[in-house]
Amino acid sequence: MSEHPFLRFIDLVNFDKTIHSIETEQVTIAEDIAVTEKQQQELDLLVNQAESKVTQLKKRVDDQELEMKSFDQQEKDKKQCLDNLSDYKEYQAIKAEVESIQRMQIEQEKIVLDAWNQLENAQSDFKKKKQESVEQAENLQQKLNEMQQKQKELSMDFYKLVEQRKVKEGLVPVEWLEKYEMMRSRVADPVVQVAQDSCGACWQMLTSQDLVRAKRGALIQCKKCFRLLYLPEIMGM
Repeated sequence: MSEHPFLRFIDLVNFDKTIHSIETEQVTIAEDIAVTEKQQQELDLLVNQAESKVTQLKKRVDDQELEMKSFDQQEKDKKQCLDNLSDYKEYQAIKAEVESIQRMQIEQEKIVLDAWNQLENAQSDFKKKKQESVEQAENLQQKLNEMQQKQKELSMDFYKLVEQRKVKEGLVPVEWLEKYEMMRSRVADPVVQVAQDSCGACWQMLTSQDLVRAKRGALIQCKKCFRLLYLPEIMGM
């Protein structure tokens, strides 16, 4: 590489663009990883919700069947009473109770049947979701593994470049470096070419004095946006 200080400076600027591109890619892949992890959580949630619904409906079936057994026992007890009764009025009263219980049994049978239907549908839905989730989970995990590997590689590349930058940084005049670092923290393109006697970024016209300095090979600063400006033809680029 030429020993010209300006060319070493531009080499640092271009090197920083490479670092910035890696930083941008790191941000993107971190966002993609977060999205994939959220998809995994949502997939798990759907399966867990389906399983929880099955558990709740099983309990409902058990409760309703227990209620049915209660009616059966009540009917049995009342019928036993009928066998031991001789009083007509009392017999008719107990008989009416038995008939009432039997009507409740019919209604309860409907409730139990409905509970079983809901349970079977929920079990079928759970089984389907679980089967689908296995394949989806495998795909998501594979995607996540690949992104995490890429993230690891980017991190290693980034730290290597940072170490290399220290060497390049030491070859640049301190005055330029200080101005450059200040502008680099503010804008993505801290160093631009002079174009048509203006700043190549904000198009602020340069003063006659700055143009003269630029034509003499100086690195000047825009009076409006404060970016560092140069004439490439003068710098031998």
